[in-house]
Amino acid sequence: MTRLGEDVEVPAVKAGAYSKRKIPASEFRRFYDRGDLPIKVDHQGCLNKIIWKVEPEKLDYHHYLPIFFDGLREKADPYRFLAIMGVTSLLERGSNKILPVIPQLVIPIKTALNTRDFEVIITMIKVL
Repeated sequence: MTRLGEDVEVPAVKAGAYSKRKIPASEFRRFYDRGDLPIKVDHQGCLNKIIWKVEPEKLDYHHYLPIFFDGLREKADPYRFLAIMGVTSLLERGSNKILPVIPQLVIPIKTALNTRDFEVIITMIKVL
């Protein structure tokens, strides 16, 4: 019990607003491990590229674009590399197929930003 006028030192309590959260495995990882994604890595010396098994213009963007965006929260290769290269390739070649899919991209974007991992957040912001 303290008397009036005495200063009491209270320890600072952290709310954890900036602490990293656990990043669960993404749908992208599950689909890639099963072989359901139409991409693979092409190892060319020191430069890696992706090879599409099907032309990106012929893909169903409502199905594949949210999966690739979900993969942007991956930190392990080859998942991270394939997700970044796949998203950029789909966005470059998608033209009029991208706009109808934007509402489906909100959840993967929000999930990636909520990880509070700087590497994941920077990757997501660069893609946006």
